[in-house]
Amino acid sequence: MVVPHGQDAYFRLRPSISLAPGGLHRLGDGVGLHQRMGGCAELFAEGDLAVVQGVGYPDPDRSHFRSMQVWHTADPRTAFGAGVVRPEAGWLGKLAAQVAREGGGMPALHLGTGDLPLSLKTRAGFTPTVRDARGFRLEEPAPGFAAARDRLLGPGGVGTGREANLATLRAAARSTYDAAARMQDLVRSGGRSSYPGHALAERLSLCAQLIAGGFGTRIFGLELGGFDTHARQGPSHAALLAELSESLTAFQRDLEAKGIADRVVTLVFSEFGRRVEENASKGTDHGAAGPALVVGRPLRGGLLGATPDLGELEAGDLPFGVDFRSLYTSLERDWLGLEASTPVPALGGLL
Repeated sequence: MVVPHGQDAYFRLRPSISLAPGGLHRLGDGVGLHQRMGGCAELFAEGDLAVVQGVGYPDPDRSHFRSMQVWHTADPRTAFGAGVVRPEAGWLGKLAAQVAREGGGMPALHLGTGDLPLSLKTRAGFTPTVRDARGFRLEEPAPGFAAARDRLLGPGGVGTGREANLATLRAAARSTYDAAARMQDLVRSGGRSSYPGHALAERLSLCAQLIAGGFGTRIFGLELGGFDTHARQGPSHAALLAELSESLTAFQRDLEAKGIADRVVTLVFSEFGRRVEENASKGTDHGAAGPALVVGRPLRGGLLGATPDLGELEAGDLPFGVDFRSLYTSLERDWLGLEASTPVPALGGLL
């Protein structure tokens, strides 16, 4: 995605899958953005995209599960494996709990088709997963259903034990039904801007509608999979980067058209980068440090972090130069105005 074409080692270590400099979008001296990311290149030129190089954490792990747990909890010390108690909350879930204490709206929302990511899980409370706009559609399967539902979900005593659990479930269900009713109104009344036909773009379009309509949610989580390019990396990786770039660009243009671009910042990250040297299948294997993207009008866009030296690898991987938690701190403290999940200082030059 971010190509250090100014270093001869790049072409030596990737003789089959290296990208020609002439087709890249310039980010800086000897560094270019993938040719299929023209939209992101436009945002970069406008100052609305920050490309952060060499993002990672100490003692990296090449396991998807372990590294995702680290990124999703903001804690490199957290354990993973059989017999280990898994974390009850992720870093975004902890932020959602802070937002919930302020009151009003649904603090966080997951837009996607999979399970709720660990990053959005909370110790108390409820983060819904919504597949698409149809997931908010309210239908009454039989006459009198709505009235019966309201009686069932009516307020009850807090109590202890089973009563407390039932009260929590009732509150979660009420919140979901209220959100569905509000979303129905927003979808009916809100106009749709131009988006490409990608699944990620569809979800970002819904996200923009919710923000513009005053839905009240401050934290949204979305995912784009498929980047585990162990074989024939070139075409599959290019298609994924095109979907990412086109979707992010359409989202940003939509926010601008709706007059809310100054209210939204988007972080794009992966659990790890890829090995620098290509494998025998014309792909790349699990690595360590990699780039992250931050998009938004409030940013000081540009190329942040030192370009990794391909002559100074650690076990074949890029050494990290930017602790991922410094990105989190920047967004938690300096953007959302909330308590940071880690003591790591914010990344300078971002906001």
